Amino acid sequence: MTGKIKNTSLFNKLPGYRNPPVNEVVCGMRFRPTDRLRIPHIGLLWDKFRADYPILQHAPPISSAKGEILVDKTTGLPLPRVWFINSSDDQLIQFQNDRFYFNWRKKEREYPRYDHVIRNFETVLAAIKDFLKECELGELEPVEYELSYINHIPKGIGWTTIDDLPEIFSHFIWNKTKARCLPNPENVNWTSKFSLSEKKGHLTVSLKQAIRKQDELPILILELKANGIDRENNIRNWFDLAHQWIVRGFTDLTTQKMHKIWEIEGNV
Repeated sequence: MTGKIKNTSLFNKLPGYRNPPVNEVVCGMRFRPTDRLRIPHIGLLWDKFRADYPILQHAPPISSAKGEILVDKTTGLPLPRVWFINSSDDQLIQFQNDRFYFNWRKKEREYPRYDHVIRNFETVLAAIKDFLKECELGELEPVEYELSYINHIPKGIGWTTIDDLPEIFSHFIWNKTKARCLPNPENVNWTSKFSLSEKKGHLTVSLKQAIRKQDELPILILELKANGIDRENNIRNWFDLAHQWIVRGFTDLTTQKMHKIWEIEGNV
């Protein structure tokens, strides 16, 4: 399913939520890889973040859209992805040779708002640019930007069974009539894709079910992910636009009942 919202005046007033269901925010970019990066360079990059992100972890590399994994051309070995994690475990930086991300993850603290996320992303971006320059690894050439909001809606907060989905999502309707053979679904996995304005990318919205690890409580996971590029290379403008689409899209897709539970407020 694809669609396009033409009336950008919808973004004049952006709603906010005092108690949003946001569980994680990802803000980052893909860039053209450099052939000069070597494992020792990772330590030099960590030095730039170590004071605020003292924990270092390896993670499986992220493959390209074609399913390819970056490898070292000399050895043929996969290039690593590393995580730099802060002491409270609610913020991390992901880096590999073709991308980096700043993640905020919900732990004890509430979501600190978009301004906090974008400022941290810009700090990471500046540090990586300096790192590439200092190590003579080449210029940072953006290929694609990404902003994702991952929302967890636990059972008991506005819903009990899948039959209650229309109480949460304004466009999810399953009409059960006597003439219908199929009952209501037991499991839902739904995805839709929308074009951003000014041909700057796409917003992908997905809904799926899961079980929360810490208490085995059923949850609904609603993810809104914007991907794209600004041809004028105005990075902040693209992320601001993506944020507007995510917030407005989240509001469009969910019901007023849930807006009250999440304590909708005025302008962000």
